Amino acid sequence: MISKRTAVRLVAVAVAATAGLGLSTGMASANTTYPANVPGCAGGMVVSFYNGHDHVQGYATSTTGDACSVVLHQSNGGSSSNWTNIPRDTAWTDTLLDAGITSYVTVCNGDLGRCATSASY
Repeated sequence: MISKRTAVRLVAVAVAATAGLGLSTGMASANTTYPANVPGCAGGMVVSFYNGHDHVQGYATSTTGDACSVVLHQSNGGSSSNWTNIPRDTAWTDTLLDAGITSYVTVCNGDLGRCATSASY
């Protein structure tokens, strides 16, 4: 079972993706996820196409109640971060535009001192 906050975020992402299904550009693509998992924290980066542009957003889910953080990095200097230590809660970064730059996330378990980095997009 996912938290109410996670469910609201997932619905918002789905609505935003659905709203962009060809209405402005005649193009659409499915969301792509780039995982970055460490023990106690499941995370990664979601790449979505809507309103004619790629967008990226990072997430980290605390699977055990450990402190999990996510940092979204961009080659143009842009970044966003968030964290959670609530069991089964998901922390999301801001959604950032990805237009011809490189983006990736780092997910860390602060209690274990371990991090993972996603593939770049």
